Amino acid sequence: MGRAHHTTVFLALLFMAVTLGVERGRAHKPITSPFTYNEDVFPIVRDRCARCHVPEGVAPMSLVTYEDTVPWGESIRVELLAGHMPPWSVDTAAARFRNAQPLSAREMNVLLTWATGGTPLGNPDTTPMPVTLDRRWPLGTPDVELQLREFTLSEDKQEDTAEFLVAPGFRERRWLRAVDLLPGTAAMVRAATVQIRSNADDAATTGVEPMLAVWLPADDPVPAEGTAGFEVPAGAELVVRVRYKKTWQYERKTMTDRSTVGLYFAREASTPIRAIALTPGAAAQAADARRQTYRQTITEDVRALAIYPVDHPPNARIVVTAIAAHGARRELIAFHPHRDWPRRYWFQEPIPLERGATLETTVTIDDESPVLPPAPGASPRSAPVRLTLNVVPAR
Repeated sequence: MGRAHHTTVFLALLFMAVTLGVERGRAHKPITSPFTYNEDVFPIVRDRCARCHVPEGVAPMSLVTYEDTVPWGESIRVELLAGHMPPWSVDTAAARFRNAQPLSAREMNVLLTWATGGTPLGNPDTTPMPVTLDRRWPLGTPDVELQLREFTLSEDKQEDTAEFLVAPGFRERRWLRAVDLLPGTAAMVRAATVQIRSNADDAATTGVEPMLAVWLPADDPVPAEGTAGFEVPAGAELVVRVRYKKTWQYERKTMTDRSTVGLYFAREASTPIRAIALTPGAAAQAADARRQTYRQTITEDVRALAIYPVDHPPNARIVVTAIAAHGARRELIAFHPHRDWPRRYWFQEPIPLERGATLETTVTIDDESPVLPPAPGASPRSAPVRLTLNVVPAR
């Protein structure tokens, strides 16, 4: 017993010595970064990250003070190198999209060098001004504000999705250039969609419901340009689906939200933005192959404005290519859509598609080393693939 006791004490002391040595090594990590938080990192965080990484924001940590940021230095490095932050999952050049938000090469260099080079503070006399959660509408005050009913996420629930039906009260047809959402409690609102409530005949005809907005916390709404706009019939109702999720700070706590939808009228819109459904046929779905390719023919001259993944398997890489009647190919988008970050991808310039052109969609699934698990009971290769392409008639 005595020898066992001494052995246990020795191992405990050894563990403490190693732990203290590791902590001491962390505390005295050499400063090799020429960049500092106050002078170099904070301006990037303020301009590129503070929409989410701010007190009361939707991100799990704030990055707007040195004390907040230093403990997350290694996580910042890992997330940046993995391409998880900022959340932009498109392989196609970012310059081809209006709502792309990638960090520049210089911004990446500053953040990575600082995170791996000792995370220096910089001049303590140049402490940045405090940053608070921005509760303003990015496009200014909307023409119509529709407040949703209050929603509660109970203490025993970590996440949930709620559906709200709201009526704008339009007595005549209106055209919208943009739709936005302003969270009541930003820390719990993760994503939202706003669409026109359609009847069964509409859905059967188009194969897709009219989507007015796909909302994410850090994304500004993309307004329609020129004469294009979303048509809202007289008396129409809107369906708002909001995804709620708590971060670790709010686990086992009850949270409530009452968000507001903002509608922006188009001044001279006369060209309706429509949606083309891109879905595989029954044979492609039944094949359950690791790689699926399906094609769809354009039946009229249109200009493509944006593309939106309605549903897709986890770990999927999707490539959509336009093939002209004479055989010329143009990649519209190549991306790995993420279920936590649903987004409509707006093309920088409308892409002309002539009648007779083919839209080729290729879905490649990597389920050998999954990034995201499939839904319970579902095969990672059997999930549906549904995309929508927003278009307007060619001029």
